[in-house]
Amino acid sequence: MAVTGLATVAHPFLSSDARALTYFVSAALNLPPIFLVLRRAPRGARAPWALLLAAMTVLSAGNAVNVVGGTALSGTAEMCVTIGHGCLLAAAIALVLLRGRNDIGGILDLSVAAVAVGGLAWTTLLYPRLRELGAATGDQTAILVSILVLAGVLGALLRLWLTDRRQPTIGWFLTALVLALIANTLLARLQGNIVTGRGGAIEVIFMVAYAGVGLAVLSPKVDELMRPGPAPADQLTIGRLIFLGLALLADPVAGGVRQMLGLPADGPLLTIGSLLVTPLVMIRVGRLARQRQQAEHRLRHQATHDQLTGLPNRAELLVRLTSALRAERGGEPAVVLLFCDLNGFKQVNDRLGHEAGDQLLAEVSARLGAGLRSGDTVARYGGDEFLVLASAPGEQAETADRLTRHVGNALAAPFLLAGERVTVGASIGAVVSDGRLGPDELISHADRAMYGAKQQHRSGVRTG
Repeated sequence: MAVTGLATVAHPFLSSDARALTYFVSAALNLPPIFLVLRRAPRGARAPWALLLAAMTVLSAGNAVNVVGGTALSGTAEMCVTIGHGCLLAAAIALVLLRGRNDIGGILDLSVAAVAVGGLAWTTLLYPRLRELGAATGDQTAILVSILVLAGVLGALLRLWLTDRRQPTIGWFLTALVLALIANTLLARLQGNIVTGRGGAIEVIFMVAYAGVGLAVLSPKVDELMRPGPAPADQLTIGRLIFLGLALLADPVAGGVRQMLGLPADGPLLTIGSLLVTPLVMIRVGRLARQRQQAEHRLRHQATHDQLTGLPNRAELLVRLTSALRAERGGEPAVVLLFCDLNGFKQVNDRLGHEAGDQLLAEVSARLGAGLRSGDTVARYGGDEFLVLASAPGEQAETADRLTRHVGNALAAPFLLAGERVTVGASIGAVVSDGRLGPDELISHADRAMYGAKQQHRSGVRTG
């Protein structure tokens, strides 16, 4: 980096041939450290560094063409510069997708805002100047696209930096991108395009940007960027919706104001700005809606399922039992209900602790839920009590026997708790519906049958 710094300081005072050499050196010196970072990057985190290496290689090649061929090969050199800058943008986007995958919403917000600000800067600073210079429509479009894309990526990197300011690597990348945006803006205002005719002062800005890339790659914390970053809270609020709406309206309003003032209509901004901002806003709103749906689903699940075991809870069991009993009306009784109470659970809790007791309940739940038929329900009723519900018209007795065997088989193998093998049984009360009992009455009958089995000090079955 010392060599890059000396080359940058000396650059404005050198001859044109010497400036071509120092400009080449400033980009080429980044290649070895980028290559080393790429080599140690995990397979799933190599895209940003591979693209960055490709970008600096192509830029260095274009600069080398200037050193060797001079103006005779300027077209080839400028094509390399254009491709290289495109790869740099792709590298920045890949880095954002890698590091910011846990904060897509926040990144979209700042990207949308940055694109809107870039559009306003275009319509106030660049578009009038380009018309004065008589820039071709193609050059205007190329500059606008470059400015808006650079602004969007800048907003994304800014979000990464704001959520983790202890990460200096992002700060250096952010600095390099800001300098590239400034240099491109100056080029557009001075000569009407961003491809040809870079002056010494503007080259210095690009050289400092290259130095920023080098400092980012040489940072001791660069390896942190190979992992996803923090996940800030992302909530759907009225403020955020208003923010997105204003960003969506910014460019059309700017175009409308120009027409109201009698200025030429800014067609490229209205078209390209809308093509960039509108999809981003739609994606953002879609993500917020999906997150809300997921949150509502989680709340419904928490309300109907036991937190420890994941089984349906008492309230959900009552809903399903009531539904099954209603389906019996006008037809043949079909409901079978088992009330199961673990034998030996209190001893496990007292001897091995509540953590082992919770583990036992979770493993019992998993065993009871495994291998049941579609439509059967296992629910945690409370404490160490479980209910098993099934509907089997004409096969109630057979179903009661099947479910009873299932519970016995599930508890037959010992459980490994706190390094010990523990065996527990269950007292089971099985009842079948007669078509007249309500849900609470059926549960009470099963509870009494289970209690009778427990009083006899055996894992047995009483039918009530």
